[in-house]
Parts: sequence; structure tokens; C-alpha cells
Amino acid sequence: MNEQLARFLLGIFPDAEQIEIEEISPIPGGFSRETFRFDARVRWTDREELLPFILRKDPPAQSAILHTSRAVEHDLIEAVRFHTTVPVSRSYGYEMDPTVFGEPAMVLARVHGSGTTSDLFNGGPDEDQVDDVIRHLCEVLVELHSTDISKLDAGGALSDPRGVGIDVSSWDRYMESTFDYYINAYPGLAFDPGFLILLDSFLTLRRRKPRPLPLSLIHGDFNPANFLYERGRVTALIDWENSRVGDPREDLGWMTTMDILSNTSIMSHPRDEGGFLAYYNKLTGLDITDDEVDYFNLFGTANIAVPVNQAIARRVANEHRQFLHLYMLQPSSAALPNMARMLHYPGVSA
Repeated sequence: MNEQLARFLLGIFPDAEQIEIEEISPIPGGFSRETFRFDARVRWTDREELLPFILRKDPPAQSAILHTSRAVEHDLIEAVRFHTTVPVSRSYGYEMDPTVFGEPAMVLARVHGSGTTSDLFNGGPDEDQVDDVIRHLCEVLVELHSTDISKLDAGGALSDPRGVGIDVSSWDRYMESTFDYYINAYPGLAFDPGFLILLDSFLTLRRRKPRPLPLSLIHGDFNPANFLYERGRVTALIDWENSRVGDPREDLGWMTTMDILSNTSIMSHPRDEGGFLAYYNKLTGLDITDDEVDYFNLFGTANIAVPVNQAIARRVANEHRQFLHLYMLQPSSAALPNMARMLHYPGVSA
């Protein structure tokens, strides 16, 4: 892979005389992409630099959970970088030809900052930074949600990035077409009778729609693992592959879910502003309620449950022999009682 990376970077730095790849190693964590860190020693006629990079590569198509495009992700990151002050890792480009890296891939700058957000909580070494970091994180999210969609998605690729028939012509059409996607997908993922809970969640969400809000560009996987921080500031919002046009409350609901699962307490900060939601409402004037966040907590769980359980169903049906999807059975099955709790089933503890 070193040779392919060097050739790729020579296309980015055409004036370089030589590029050598050093210290390439996989980054653990995450299920949707294969991620590697590496350094490139770039030599020009008058200087030499050691530059830090990230390679994000698609998994084999048969084991993919989210079918998203590195080209679309690159375009979004660069649009965010040029049109906002939202901190992101620069994307240097992408390669869609799978013969180069084995699968489609993209190369990004490796940004400084800690991704160990647990250090901000529960007596961690960076607990003194928590209010400043989360205050900035909220401000970053508000800027993303407030930016004109046409500036960030000029070509419309993020209106329906999974290609499942989502219609963003209005809030109501967005919601209804998303429910259609969930419900139409159900027969292909219901490999166990327990998954009737999923179907119930889809139908319940449709019946109990909240008030409409203007659609925005959402991160789509806004959670404690997807930002870096340093000295009280967010240095990068990362992992944009699930970004799309959607309801801004989706990011708040998913953060609430993952905040609990990660044993962090992002939604409780900044404390001097009454917590994340209160500060978000102060900055936006949207007056989003806890009930609305709870609704989109369930909505976001359904949104990721569909592709995850479709992937597991393919493995259960022996369409391939990838181990990852058998492993995914554990968190997927564990999520069902939580969905039952959110649906207020009797006998399920709160």
C-alpha cells in the first residue's frame, strides 16, 4: 500500500521530488470503514516535511454496512471547510478505482487533538476542560445546522445518499419517505420474531410525528467518538460518511443515545448554560423540547438499525462468511430492549 499512497500523494503535491510513506498502521474502532494512520515524508528541492495523514477505505462490498461514497464525503468536507468555521480534517482527495487501494478510499489530513473524550468526564485528566469543549461543540453543531444547504450540498448528493428514495422537498415529505424506507426494508431484515419491535418503532414514529422544523445538513453520526479536542476547543468534527439533509433534532437525539452508551455526559454541559440542549436552544431559538429529543433518539436508532440489520440478515442467510456481522448481532440484539423502553412497553424498566 505504501507505493500506492506515494503515487496518490504525488498527484496532490506535483512539485515534490520524492514522497516516502512511513509508519502506516490501522486505527481500531468503528465498523463501517477501514481506517489507517500514516506519515508521508515529502521532499521538495528546498525543503522536507513529515506530514500526517489518514486513509479511509471502504470494506469489501459484501461486508459493507453503510453504502456511502468517498467522493461525496470528500466534497462535503471541503464544502464545510470553505463555507464555515466548523473544524474539519482537510480531505486531500479520493480514489474510486478499487484496483488502487483494494476498495474506494480517501486521504485526509490527520488533525491534532485527543479523541479520548472519556477523559473529559468521570474524574478524567481533562475534566477541567469539559465545559469549554462542549460549549464549543454545541456552537459547531449550530453553525453546521444553520448553514445554507445549497452551500454544503450544491449537487444534491446528500438529499438521498443511500439511494433509498428519500424526498427532501419538504419536512413532511422527508419524514414520510423515511418511514417508507424503514417499513419497506423490514421484510429483508426481520430474521427473528423479536424484530417486530423494530416494525412497531417504525409505525409508532409515523403516528407520533413532532412539529416540523426547517431541514438542514446534519452530521448523521454526532456522538462522543466523532470529535477531537485540545485546550478547551474542538479541533475537528470527524466521520462525515452518514451526513445527509435531515431534521437537526436527529443529531441531538443520536448524541443523547450515544452519550448514555459511552458513559459520558455531553448533554449535561456546558453546566453554566443549563446543558447542551438549553445552550443549543439559546443559540438557535428553536425551543426544542426533551420530548422532541426523545422522539429523534428513537428515530436515529431506527435509522441505523435498518442498514445494520440488513447486513446481519445477509450473513444469517449465508450470503457471505464475514465474521463482523455475526459480531454485530450482540449490540443489535441488545438495542431491542432499549427500543422497547423508548416505546413505553409495560414491564420494561425506564
